[in-house]
Amino acid sequence: MQKAFDTLADGQVACLRGGTYEPSGAYDTPSYRQTMLRSGEPGNPIVIQNYPGETAIVLGLVVVRGNHLKLRGTPPSGGLIFQGPLGSDAGGVKGKGASQVWLDKCHNVVLDHVEIRNNDYHAGLYVSDVSDVQILSCYVHDNGRFDMETDALGQHPINVDQGIYWAASSGTNRIANCLLEHNRAANLQLFAGSGKITGLTVVENTIVKAMNSGVLIGKGADGNVFANNIVSMNSQQTNNGQIRLADDASNNVIDTNIAWCRKNNLNGVDTSTLSGRGNVVRRLMVEDPRFVNFPGGDYRLGPGSPAINAALSVDGESVDMDGVRRPSRPSLGAYEYKSSP
Repeated sequence: MQKAFDTLADGQVACLRGGTYEPSGAYDTPSYRQTMLRSGEPGNPIVIQNYPGETAIVLGLVVVRGNHLKLRGTPPSGGLIFQGPLGSDAGGVKGKGASQVWLDKCHNVVLDHVEIRNNDYHAGLYVSDVSDVQILSCYVHDNGRFDMETDALGQHPINVDQGIYWAASSGTNRIANCLLEHNRAANLQLFAGSGKITGLTVVENTIVKAMNSGVLIGKGADGNVFANNIVSMNSQQTNNGQIRLADDASNNVIDTNIAWCRKNNLNGVDTSTLSGRGNVVRRLMVEDPRFVNFPGGDYRLGPGSPAINAALSVDGESVDMDGVRRPSRPSLGAYEYKSSP
């Protein structure tokens, strides 16, 4: 895979045959990574995908610093999976990298129908200093250190091991049609150590079973849109709300979402640590989304779901995560309602 990363040119497509792709570096060292530095051109991206009908599993930290790139899976037959763990260092802190997939200082990058799972430190997907990035119909799950409460650095994984950790960004960025499930901390956290998070639209996602809040919109988040999502049954090991507006988050629009949990004190939007101003929360639904089979992991909508045809008219996706066409008044979440199989 590193050979492909080092040689592909604009407009070229690399198909990964079925199997496992591991870096040449040692498992528990910083060299256990594969890095993409090359760039495509506008209208002619470099594409990395699985061979149709086969499943490629990529191990190690994948660092993307090129531009005009697409990482693409082709379900339902076959797929492109980025899989942990990364290993532990001499101090016993699991994970040599910040994430399983790290998009860093890049622009015009698309992740489309990829799966990111089982990383053991900080995030499944870490996004920093980017512009014009799209995360579409991806499945990000089971990332983080579930086997410990405090690591050798005194960090608590329930606070730091996210599904998606989104740091500084600008331009037009998008997370849409994704399923974020059962990550150790938040399924999605917006937090910029420095700079701002701007231009991000988070729309039509299903966000469930995180150990901490489903979504944290925090430090540096300014002027982003979070709409038409289902955030349900998160905070499984904390007393935080399903959605948290925190720190200096300002001017963000939280519009037409479900934020529900069976425990009433975990419902809705938590603003208890918010210092920012100008945030708008409207049309929030605190209702059971009525998934087809929540315990079994089928988060499609069942009959009578309040999410059906409830979406705000924003710039959503024309099809859902399964490729089902969305109507003029779509449903909330990653899956459009289908009245029959």
